[in-house]
Amino acid sequence: MNKDWCRYCLNPRKVLTNNSVEFIPSAEKFFPVIMSAIKSARRYILMEFYIFADDAVGRMFSDILKQKSREGVKVFIIYDAVGSLETSESFFDDMRRAQIKVREYHPVEPWKPHWNLFKRNHKKALCVDGEISFLGGFNINIDSAPKSMGGKGWKDSGIKLSGEVAVEIAKNFADSWAACGGKKYEIDFPPPRKEKGVPAELLYASGFRSRFSIRRSYKHAIRKAEESVFIINAYFLPDRLIYRRLLKAAKKGVSVKIIVPSKTDHPYVKWASMTLYPALIKSGVEIYEWQGEVLHSKTAVIDGMFSSVGSHNLDHRSLYYNLEMNVSVYDREFGQAVTGSFFEDLKHCRKLTIADCKNRRFLAKAAGRILYWFKGLL
Repeated sequence: MNKDWCRYCLNPRKVLTNNSVEFIPSAEKFFPVIMSAIKSARRYILMEFYIFADDAVGRMFSDILKQKSREGVKVFIIYDAVGSLETSESFFDDMRRAQIKVREYHPVEPWKPHWNLFKRNHKKALCVDGEISFLGGFNINIDSAPKSMGGKGWKDSGIKLSGEVAVEIAKNFADSWAACGGKKYEIDFPPPRKEKGVPAELLYASGFRSRFSIRRSYKHAIRKAEESVFIINAYFLPDRLIYRRLLKAAKKGVSVKIIVPSKTDHPYVKWASMTLYPALIKSGVEIYEWQGEVLHSKTAVIDGMFSSVGSHNLDHRSLYYNLEMNVSVYDREFGQAVTGSFFEDLKHCRKLTIADCKNRRFLAKAAGRILYWFKGLL
């Protein structure tokens, strides 16, 4: 097997090679695929989502899950208490009455000692039968769903996996399930199916030892970049380490292109991010604003060999507080798919200039600088 990918991997011994992967570049493709996978489930369905909304999309999924439960398929759901704050408890109780097992991550209980509002489960993961898994930036709500399903069609992306990494996602879910008061033994892990041999590594930010695993993966791959670093990120507010790696990569001649949102659900993050743009642009980094619906993607591809897809934003909240999950794929064919999607997205972007950053209103620039100093809270 070609080992060129090893240079982009911090610890090649942790990489699993028995995998098949498919990049899914849009909600129009992602939602029909995951709904089909759920309907095909034979033994169990594991869902771990930051937001599971009581809206038209959430109810559509709820109806499918209740039907699968009636067919004898075990259904397990973990949702985040803050992410799903607007979802009524009766919505989840209705699923519980259909024998669906539902757990809430980190309930809103500020009167308890050591309770932390910022510690959230931001993962977006689905596993069917321990055989097929999906990761990405999508939530189960109207915002994420495609317009063809009555959603708002936010710009997002995901990945479909089968093989060893799919089983690892099921095991990670079991750990989360136990942390929420469930029992690990309720979920079994089949031996992974023999797949085509794509090297991939599941990375998650949760416990003390894994807290910075996704950031370390990004940092190493950027440092090893020789040709290109292409990033799409909804909340681009990197820590100093990643920021400096990007500057160094551009200064040594690597093509560094970053797509950020023009329209966003968290404008204060955008204001803070813009304080970084002038130095990045001066160093040769090209920054583009997505001109379509809200940008929510979290992907990267480096030299067409290293790709990262998942829930992790390049901001302090993802780095220090949230439970996150990404998969790193070390494969040129997959990298070409991500790269091709990136350049298609560039057609719908506007390139930012130094003048764009300087010509903002004084209050906008001042607010951005103040917000940047409080980036740990954004």
